[in-house]
Amino acid sequence: MNAYELAYEYVQHTNRCIFLTGKAGTGKTTFLRRLKQECPKQMAVVAPTGVAAINAEGMTIHSLFQLPPQLFLPTPEARRQLFSEMQMRAQKQRILRNLELLIIDEVSMVRSDILDTIDAVLRHIKHQPNHPFGGIQVLMIGDLFQLSPVAREEEWRLLREYYEGAYFFQAQVFRELQPVYIELDHVFRQTNIDFLEILNQVRNNALTPESRKIFNSRYNPYFQADKNGEYYITLSTHNSKVDAINRRELDALEAESFTYQARVKDTFPESMYPIDETLTLKVGAKVMFVKNDSSQEKLYYNGKLATVTALSKNEIHVICEDGKEVDVHTETWENLRYISETGSNEVQVEVIGSFTHFPLRLAWAITIHKAQGLTFDHVVIDAEDAFAAGQVYVALSRCRSLEGIVLLTPIPMQALINAREILYFTKNQLDITTTEQRLAGAQMEYLTILLCSLYDFRSIINQLSSLSRNVKTMGSVQGDISSFFTTCIGGLEGLQIIAERFQQQIRQIVYNSASLPNLAERLQAAYVYFSPKIQQMLETIAKCPLRTNDRNDAATVKQHLLDIHAELSRCKYIQQRISQSPSLDGFFKARQSFRWVEPPLVIYSQHRKIRSDASAFKTLEYLYAGLTISQIAKERKMTIRTIVKHLRIFIDQEIIDSSNFQPSDYILLRK
Repeated sequence: MNAYELAYEYVQHTNRCIFLTGKAGTGKTTFLRRLKQECPKQMAVVAPTGVAAINAEGMTIHSLFQLPPQLFLPTPEARRQLFSEMQMRAQKQRILRNLELLIIDEVSMVRSDILDTIDAVLRHIKHQPNHPFGGIQVLMIGDLFQLSPVAREEEWRLLREYYEGAYFFQAQVFRELQPVYIELDHVFRQTNIDFLEILNQVRNNALTPESRKIFNSRYNPYFQADKNGEYYITLSTHNSKVDAINRRELDALEAESFTYQARVKDTFPESMYPIDETLTLKVGAKVMFVKNDSSQEKLYYNGKLATVTALSKNEIHVICEDGKEVDVHTETWENLRYISETGSNEVQVEVIGSFTHFPLRLAWAITIHKAQGLTFDHVVIDAEDAFAAGQVYVALSRCRSLEGIVLLTPIPMQALINAREILYFTKNQLDITTTEQRLAGAQMEYLTILLCSLYDFRSIINQLSSLSRNVKTMGSVQGDISSFFTTCIGGLEGLQIIAERFQQQIRQIVYNSASLPNLAERLQAAYVYFSPKIQQMLETIAKCPLRTNDRNDAATVKQHLLDIHAELSRCKYIQQRISQSPSLDGFFKARQSFRWVEPPLVIYSQHRKIRSDASAFKTLEYLYAGLTISQIAKERKMTIRTIVKHLRIFIDQEIIDSSNFQPSDYILLRK
């Protein structure tokens, strides 16, 4: 099994956290796209910067986790302050609770304290304080030899007390995590073996004098790209240099200028703009496409170079470096956020804003940072002001061949020296053969985790306990608060004791392969035992006696109870289905087919006098149980007139409507 397929198996069929790395051009971006299309897990994709998040079609880390801008120190006091200031809404909490797979793209740029902050938030939200990232599988994608995290001196003065360094693998959670390390090793970008070997030497701080001499043979300070006949693009370290080159070359063209403006819709912050909002072009301008062609023709891709041939107010025509002529159309980038509806464990994507523009930027020069992930045939590298080895490696590895590289300045030796901690980390990982041998065990471990999760009610108990504490601080809520939560929490705690014993049985059966044929039988027996008890708990929640005339308090209480009801319903449903097909595929198919029926839960009461009318609410409970008006009167030993009077209270408040009644009741209600 090659590294690519091994990584895919680990993500799809295990719960192990993974660091997926690889040299430039080994397919990390392709891997991410495939996962988003095929993986059945509830996932979210995040990246450290706005532009990286847009490119990965995800969110920024700070946005998804609502992290404050200040440093996070890994202390109990800092965690308490973080949680107290977070004020995360129920919708966002539901998203994080439902997450099974968190993908962090460009993880090489994520600082160690940020990774620890993500870990702290997930442990808190998932009510799993003893599990890294709250038990969520985390896939970290990136190349440590490319762009590194940034820690200003004043920040590092505070962080150095807790961290050996700023790299993500130096986070405290990383030591506890021990993720699977998989390096993609097939390079699609370069085909020249000698060039690949030199790039590997740069990565490993092992550049030989001979190889350095080969690099410096590409040094030509007088090189003029426009007189060479090939399309060379200059890669430089700083925006100021790049802007100056592009402005100078554009001004030198005598053709008429045309300016094109982006259309920004709804929420799309300027910090996330994929290109400049204003694009000024002339015929003859060198440009680069910054997005793949979304049309069926697929005429261009991100990084393809071209020259402008004709311009008008609303049209741009170019000829690409391969000779193809293209009438450029606008492309749209979307700003996304994740949502999760009540009663659903699905994490879905919602578009909250868009940025529409011609997908071009001036490309006599671009920064090395913006060149990351792109491929060119000919590059001119200005690395005189390179301040990190990652910059030089990114620049060198953008080109398909050594012959296509021109150096305007010799490469400074200090810019070719990678951090020792990176080399130590990468060299002390398991080899690919050992990782593959451990796959089968990890798959069985994941099946065990999924099965045990169906008989683990601790998270629900914690949610109820937290809700109970919050409700007691709501002065507007009335009803038998203590009795309701005591019944729910006590009932689940008793069930948890039995469930933990059954979890132990599951582990023994799964890890003893000879007992596997008995797994379905034991799961069926467990369903017979747990199903009626879960059903009883569902009915208790549906008949919650808590009432309030405060809309916000009512919405909060109802939302939490509905989420708990949905989670229990889902467990009960999957318990039944998985007992017939105890496998990973069986679990995901069962979960996908689950449909939740929302109970008629009433918390809000518009009038204070109704809140204390326990008899009226008792009548409402019987109605929700499916009884007719006559049956309720008989059951409660009351007159039909009294029962109708109770129900009209709720009809007037629009708490119930005609859909709640049997046809025979309509006559009684009209009397």
